[in-house]
Amino acid sequence: MSSEFDALRQTLAKNATRYDRAGAWPTESLVALEQAGAWKWVIPSRYGGHEREAISHLEGYEAIAAGCMSTLLILANRDGACELIAACDNEPLKSELLPALAENSVMATVGISQLTTSHQSGPPALTASPADGGFVLDGFMPWVTSAEKCQYLVTGAILPDGNQLLVAAPTSAPGMQIEPPMELMAMQGTLTSLVRCRQVFVEKRVVLRGPAPRVLATKSGVKPSLVAASGVGLASAMLEIMGRCATGSWTRTLERWTSRHSELRRTVFGFAASPDAKTNDAEKTRIRILVNDLLARLAAAVLTFSKGSGLLRDQDAQRLVREAMFFQVWAAPEDVRAGTVAMLL
Repeated sequence: MSSEFDALRQTLAKNATRYDRAGAWPTESLVALEQAGAWKWVIPSRYGGHEREAISHLEGYEAIAAGCMSTLLILANRDGACELIAACDNEPLKSELLPALAENSVMATVGISQLTTSHQSGPPALTASPADGGFVLDGFMPWVTSAEKCQYLVTGAILPDGNQLLVAAPTSAPGMQIEPPMELMAMQGTLTSLVRCRQVFVEKRVVLRGPAPRVLATKSGVKPSLVAASGVGLASAMLEIMGRCATGSWTRTLERWTSRHSELRRTVFGFAASPDAKTNDAEKTRIRILVNDLLARLAAAVLTFSKGSGLLRDQDAQRLVREAMFFQVWAAPEDVRAGTVAMLL
């Protein structure tokens, strides 16, 4: 793990177990993110950002995941919204939103799983109908991280003709209803909610892309490399807990786990740096499955190493075990889920 982000990781880790149930970012963690320049990482410099080179960016996510997965998930979804805004052709909207996002004076997130991995059978979860001066949204977004803390939701809807629409919908729009945060197995602090749209009118000026047959570049709204690097970061935090507990013959077992983690990290970052990283879907899937498998097995290992203390809610071990399970479903298409289950046989 890059030493550049040591201070950020340590600060986040100090607050992580408390934040897991708190529902509000600790001030100290927010300051650490600001100092690391995290709000600017994906925003072009012309809009006040400071984009990082791809591998360095993944190393930042790795460190944040090692410190606090709740923070990682919120930042990843916020960055996903920023990237979709930055990639659109709507220059007035980009000039309005991106500088504010770079300064963290505005918060955004994505609500696009209805176009990618959730509710793919049956009628569309969220529809859009043309209206004078814009579109009317009806339906729901199944999973929206930190919705109640955001001013904008980047979301996608289906039109009557089957085309798709991508918009930056203001959360203040009449008819936008953010339900209470779901009771989650892990990362309750992310305040993940279902968001309903009841005849929500959005102006044409907030359209990012479409109407078009497909408004997202990939089948998942979250980059596989981001998920893989984050999983590697979480695994390193689990190994750190195991290292505190390991004595005698347990140290040899820990060495084997550490070696497996190091090998997988080389695979993840080596592929991310390769020319095939954007096009080799088979390798992306294989790596996601390997990360899921490592985390599932480490979850059992860290709990065993920690003995009874690993079940205490105020201890890091139990939080890490629950967070490891999140990766089994996070932005996981059917091929990743099937491969993950097969590895457990």
